[in-house]
Amino acid sequence: MRAERALRRLGLLLVLLLATAADPVVPEPAGFWTGPMHGAVPATITGGTVVHTTELEALLRHSDAVLIDVTPAPRKPAGLAPNAVWMPAQHRNIASSVWLSDLGAGVLGAGEDAWFRARLKELSRGKRDTPLVLYCHPQCWASWNAAKRTIGYGYRKVYWYPDGIEGWEKAGLPTASAVAILPPS
Repeated sequence: MRAERALRRLGLLLVLLLATAADPVVPEPAGFWTGPMHGAVPATITGGTVVHTTELEALLRHSDAVLIDVTPAPRKPAGLAPNAVWMPAQHRNIASSVWLSDLGAGVLGAGEDAWFRARLKELSRGKRDTPLVLYCHPQCWASWNAAKRTIGYGYRKVYWYPDGIEGWEKAGLPTASAVAILPPS
């Protein structure tokens, strides 16, 4: 009886340890994330607000928030025959989003940075208190970096939606086919 109880306690302890290990607490980096783009992300963003699906729905109902998808655009595979036709998979995002691709890298070139600033100014109509929601996919640093960058540009109502398009789709909410707007190369 005593051994059985000890085994149960040990089993419970093991379950708790595994649950904790499976859900790591990721600290915010001091600057932008420059490591692998896919993996565990922080639960916070200093200077901004983290929103999940129900909160984002409410924000969209009660404000003029601008949705910005920063998912990297698919690239033509290397080594494809010159005359081969390549069609990227259709990209879907949250309906009414603007897809500003490739702006979530840890380091942006001066041209990309200037282009992103100009697009944000355009989308916000020059108002730094316009709610801006940045997202891409769950467990992806691109939207965290883009939101962090937007905060650094002086925008005061920056929202990061870490659930990404998959979280939105899982809730059965409307999506739309999207075309990437790419920064100049």
